[in-house]
Amino acid sequence: MGGPGSGTWSRWNGKTTMEEIRRIDIRFLKRQGWLVDKPDQVCSGTLSWASRGEQDGFINAKCYHNRLELDYRYRENGGDWVPIRQTILLESTACHYGGHRKWLSCPQCHSRVGILCGAGKLFLCRNCYQLPYRSQMEGGIDRLISQKHKLGDKIFENYDGDGYRKRKGMHQKTFDRLLTRYLEIEGQINASMYGRYLALQNERL
Repeated sequence: MGGPGSGTWSRWNGKTTMEEIRRIDIRFLKRQGWLVDKPDQVCSGTLSWASRGEQDGFINAKCYHNRLELDYRYRENGGDWVPIRQTILLESTACHYGGHRKWLSCPQCHSRVGILCGAGKLFLCRNCYQLPYRSQMEGGIDRLISQKHKLGDKIFENYDGDGYRKRKGMHQKTFDRLLTRYLEIEGQINASMYGRYLALQNERL
């Protein structure tokens, strides 16, 4: 799970993306059984984050039917640790096929969101912190390469960026369709790289 705890936590530098900061995700809370429905119910424990297989921050939390209470420490630019207590309201909306879905309410703009970000002292939505996704920061070729590798991981057995051996258990028709898309992306990458090469050559003339 992503979002800030009491590990190394400093203010967002303006170049960070959503994938790099710690986050609180309502879907994660639901999968872990944190969301309760009755007013007399409460779920308490620790939310933690990991980096490279090691713990990289944690916060103490209590979840009630209408709010999530956080208890953690924060410091900015290597300063002293400061205790923080933050209450995040939970909102519900009806689902089309019955039941309801819970949302986190951003403490600053009060928008209903699925994810709150720990890019500063408080957990706020990504719009309040103006956090982009990594794909928004990448260039056109970088995005294509990311798409290619993601698709390769999905359809190829032991994908290493080269070779087209079908993943076990995948239907042949599905594989053929996705392989066609994979080859299209590969062609777009090659064309873009060749275009860059020609542009560089022209600059040298």
